[in-house]
Amino acid sequence: MRFKELDGLRGIAVLAVMVQHYLSWLPATGARHGWLGVDLFFVLSGFLITSILVKMRGQENYFPVFYGRRALRIFPVYFLMLAIYLAVSLLSGVPGTLSLWAQYVFFYTSLFVGQPPELKLVVIAPVQLGLGVLWSLSVEELYYSFWAPIVRYTTQKVFALILLAMIVAAPILRFWLHTPDYPEFYTFYCRMDALAYGSIVALLMHARQQDIVKWQRLDRRFDLAGIVVGVAALALWVLLRGEQSNRLFATLGLVLADVGLALLVFAVLRKSGASSWWMRALRVRWLRSVGMVSFSLYLVHYPVLYIATRWVGAWELSRHSEAVTQTLVAAALSFCIAYALWYAMESRILNWKDRHVPSNHAEPVFVSARS
Repeated sequence: MRFKELDGLRGIAVLAVMVQHYLSWLPATGARHGWLGVDLFFVLSGFLITSILVKMRGQENYFPVFYGRRALRIFPVYFLMLAIYLAVSLLSGVPGTLSLWAQYVFFYTSLFVGQPPELKLVVIAPVQLGLGVLWSLSVEELYYSFWAPIVRYTTQKVFALILLAMIVAAPILRFWLHTPDYPEFYTFYCRMDALAYGSIVALLMHARQQDIVKWQRLDRRFDLAGIVVGVAALALWVLLRGEQSNRLFATLGLVLADVGLALLVFAVLRKSGASSWWMRALRVRWLRSVGMVSFSLYLVHYPVLYIATRWVGAWELSRHSEAVTQTLVAAALSFCIAYALWYAMESRILNWKDRHVPSNHAEPVFVSARS
């Protein structure tokens, strides 16, 4: 079954991140909260990966198929961008260090608290911005690496305990490691709860499929829970002004936001195909199209903004006109690059993947931006 609405959620997630970076000059848009798009990606990835692994659990080729398909989805565009960043750094005479690049090549940036300190010292600005968003890829790749054997080999009880440990440990670590610069937001251990919530959604959907009539009677309770958590999260965010530098916001505020996002994803899955206005909105073709190219769009949009800013800055426009123009130019360039990468590279590799690394189960087609 195809959940078209999840493509719309992917589109919303990447647009939220772009709004944060592109419209920081327009605070009335709420742009500074756009980073929550990353948390939505985490919840979607937790749901997707756990759904796939649970269905694959009994296969003999479990690990080769799972890791092979993940590598073909992530690596080509990711390493293309990484190669471009390295080439630009070398040509600029500010190549960075071997240890810096190794963190991105092997996806272990988020094992450390905060962004790599040498990132600002040895790499030029557009490359800094391009590498700066890759911490979330590290979080997801680490999750992919250890989650497959956990799903394969643990009992139901142990699996539940691991999920509980992730949910409890992450906000505690955020509280412990928190400083006004909130470096813990870029760290795997401190963000793994969003992935865990997505995994729980996958388990709920799996259970729902076993007894759909029973679970339909629970729908109103989950809808009510979503409303209550959403209102509580909004109230706390308003009270604390959404300040990531606030310790309570970084802990409880983020917990409420991630639980709310997980309940939203669960609601979308349960109501998929419904004629309500918000479900129809998630199925709008242009939004789903943005979701389709969201991986490349996420990778390229920030350095493209820097390039557009420098380019438009030479036009000697008024301050307001310059801000609007650089936003429009950056958005246009980012979408052009993202769609070019999709049609020239991503879609071709995905077709090759389905032919040559097939999965023996009906893999969900509702992929997150980095899966």
